[in-house]
Amino acid sequence: MRATCRRARPLLGTLVDVRAEGPEAEAAVAAAFDEIAAVQALLSFHTAHSELQAINRAAPGTRLRVDPRTLTVLRLACTLHEASARAFDCRVGTPEQLADTRFPVAFAGDVVDKQTQARMDLGGIAKGYAVDCAIETLRGFAVEDAVVNAGGDLRHHGTRPMRVQIRDPRNAARIAATVRLHNAALASSTAGGLAAGLDTPSRIHNADRLALPALAGATVQAPSCVLADALTKIVLATGNAAHPLLAQYGAAVTVYSPG
Repeated sequence: MRATCRRARPLLGTLVDVRAEGPEAEAAVAAAFDEIAAVQALLSFHTAHSELQAINRAAPGTRLRVDPRTLTVLRLACTLHEASARAFDCRVGTPEQLADTRFPVAFAGDVVDKQTQARMDLGGIAKGYAVDCAIETLRGFAVEDAVVNAGGDLRHHGTRPMRVQIRDPRNAARIAATVRLHNAALASSTAGGLAAGLDTPSRIHNADRLALPALAGATVQAPSCVLADALTKIVLATGNAAHPLLAQYGAAVTVYSPG
């Protein structure tokens, strides 16, 4: 009989559920939660001493050395910002600060250079990244199957596929789809309320930065949770459930409601 460990903790602005099966399941789950907490400490928009807020406070022209995890998320956010023609946009600030449409930081090796006055809220991507980091941590232990679920943004690892029911964003009592997930990730986002990312209450906007209908929602399946998380925002912001970036990253929309 193989050992199973399942724990839940409030992190990332939601209840994170981690389950693992295998000889080292208990130690693996504990380590996964430690990694999630570390990512949250780096990337939380609402923690004054987070690394993200240190970047946000820096003046344009400042060079900062950052944690490799922060750098990974910022690089992907920048790539998607440019590739989606700013449909993926983590910038926040006044209209004057946002007039400069460049990504707020540029990259030079393992450091970032602050480019603009805009701040960043990585809530649209960081929760998925934290899930991925937890899975990578679990893979370092003798674990045969594992699932990390952060409020519906989840990733599976292991030998046995799992089935996931996805709720309709217009009616939480209704199951919109059931999908088979095997060594892959799912993420869901809605335009109103808490977006799928860390602890940031935010709204998803279209290219003109107009708030989308509160019942707009999308669920994306992708190889990693960070991609699934970010691509839901692009689908909602563009209204395109067949956006070319989905195919580019090996992802697909499983549920989409324009509102």
